[in-house]
Amino acid sequence: MVSPELLARSGQEKRLRTAHIGVGNMGAEDLKAIASHDRVDVVALCDVDSKYLKAASDRHPSALIFSDYRVMLTEMGDRIDAVIVSTPDHTHAPASLLAMELNKAVYCQKPLAHRVEEVRAMKKLAG
Repeated sequence: MVSPELLARSGQEKRLRTAHIGVGNMGAEDLKAIASHDRVDVVALCDVDSKYLKAASDRHPSALIFSDYRVMLTEMGDRIDAVIVSTPDHTHAPASLLAMELNKAVYCQKPLAHRVEEVRAMKKLAG
């Protein structure tokens, strides 16, 4: 699930530092899959549901935890290489756009967005 191109972009010897927005249900599965890669460090976890956040934090105790992805991205921006967005559908585009504005690689669950304007904005930022 971790792209070889993304690992190459992060540098041959460097580890990929990931931040996860939404860590319950599908987010828990995404977290498990991505964290299983031997060159990935989960550095930040975010969820509005404290139950899901605690469960994810128990599995990744060194990761910082947040209940607001905007705060997480602002505070952790220079310590994150990639952001995984596994939230409920209505927050896919806002969370992805903010991460992309900070020049982070983004993996987002489907549907990517709810409106065509959101998709166009994401495409523009992705280059």
